[in-house]
Amino acid sequence: MIDTRVDSDEIRRLSWVLKALSHPTRLRLLLRIGEEPLCVQELQKEIGQSQANISQHLTLLRDRGLVVGERKGNTTCYRLSSPKISKFINLALTLLGEEF
Repeated sequence: MIDTRVDSDEIRRLSWVLKALSHPTRLRLLLRIGEEPLCVQELQKEIGQSQANISQHLTLLRDRGLVVGERKGNTTCYRLSSPKISKFINLALTLLGEEF
C-alpha cells in the first residue's frame, strides 16, 4: 500500500534521485561500485567509456547522495553511500521479470 501521507517535498526529492537512476551508464556504475569501491580509472576500463564521461556520471551520482568519493593520491575512488542502493536496483531488476 502506498503511504499517501508523504509530503510534496519528499516526492520531489525522490523524483530527483530516481532521475539519476534513469541512465544505463549510471545504473551500471552503481551496480559495479556496489560490489566493491573502485576508482575512476578502473571504472573507465570496465565500463568502456572515457574518463571524462565516467567522472561526469559519478559527479551527478555524488550530488544526488548515491555515492561517496574518497581521494587516494591524485585519483578518486567511489563507494555506495548505502548498501540499500544495490538492493533497490536489484529489486527493480527483479520486477522486470514480473508482470505489473
